[in-house]
Amino acid sequence: MTEVLNAAQMRAVEQAAIESGEVTGLELMERAGRGVVETMFEEWPELAVTPYRIIILCGPGNNGGDGFVVARLLRERGSEVEVFLFGDARRLPPDARVNYERWLEMGQVDRPTRQALLTACENAHADSQLMLPVIDAIFGIGQRARLMTCLHP
Repeated sequence: MTEVLNAAQMRAVEQAAIESGEVTGLELMERAGRGVVETMFEEWPELAVTPYRIIILCGPGNNGGDGFVVARLLRERGSEVEVFLFGDARRLPPDARVNYERWLEMGQVDRPTRQALLTACENAHADSQLMLPVIDAIFGIGQRARLMTCLHP
């Protein structure tokens, strides 16, 4: 049986793992991003074989850092990735900042204005016949962050 942890328990597990020296926060972030990509490919196998235009919404904390990892991994697999940051990059936590900078070596980060998001969605829908994948990496533990897809009307 799989044990489900609440937000406080998950924070404690992560903190204990980091403090033990068993793993770094950066390694946990990499694992989280890799897990999202693996889950995407399991749920939608066509994403693994056909490059898609994917939108990633990154928040100002470590969950945003997970989003930058996802962006990098998907770009490496050939997908067109558009990344938006909700917040100030200069205020990102250290591990998220590292992944932000790694992503900048591959692509750009846009401000999530209403017009920029609408344009990104319109462009992605024009390129895609089935779906527009949007990765929600805005909020982390204790919030309702989730993988979403916006289907064509």
